[in-house]
Amino acid sequence: MTPPFRQITNEAFSALVEADPEKAIAYIRSALQAGELKAGQDATQVLVFRQSNLIRAVVSKNVRADLLDEVCDGASLKAIEAVLANPPELANLKQLRGWVAIIARRHVASVARDGREQIRREAYSLNYDEDDDHAAIDLETVERGYDMVAYRAIIDNQYELLSDEHRLVVDLRIFLDLPSKEVVAILLSECGWEYKPNNVDQIARRFRDECIDAAKEQ
Repeated sequence: MTPPFRQITNEAFSALVEADPEKAIAYIRSALQAGELKAGQDATQVLVFRQSNLIRAVVSKNVRADLLDEVCDGASLKAIEAVLANPPELANLKQLRGWVAIIARRHVASVARDGREQIRREAYSLNYDEDDDHAAIDLETVERGYDMVAYRAIIDNQYELLSDEHRLVVDLRIFLDLPSKEVVAILLSECGWEYKPNNVDQIARRFRDECIDAAKEQ
């Protein structure tokens, strides 16, 4: 028989997050299963708030200073929604931080992909130099490429066809414009996935080519 849910204070839960993230997640899961939505929401907000410095550090590497607060808030909301929808299986603080960092990166990538939060003012292109490991998106050749804003529907459609794992690769390599070696390091440290730079480039190149092919058919 499942023991009854016993609510604890936000202060006690905050200490639990640091001491034993697995129990902290289990507490949130128990609250939700018991129908104690308010307790689950409060605990989840504390959980994510304790990672606010991490979220800010991830976001600040990838967005302009004037967008930082707005995108950080969006990333935090995404993390809260993710926990409430499906509390993750996490055994330690490192895994918790890795999980939150991935959500933050994916939110920044979604901002770049669909033009929310003023980033539509930038003109992104799907062209990049095969010899330049860093230029996944070439901002200087929009007139010769395919504008990510104008072709957003095509990009979104192709993105939805990817597996969840390949979406993350595309998020990091193309939409966050990270070097392949850095993508490989992130995938290993935060997800435990073993990739080689060549694998990352192949996935990114295939996605780019499929988007461009779909644009040509219009």
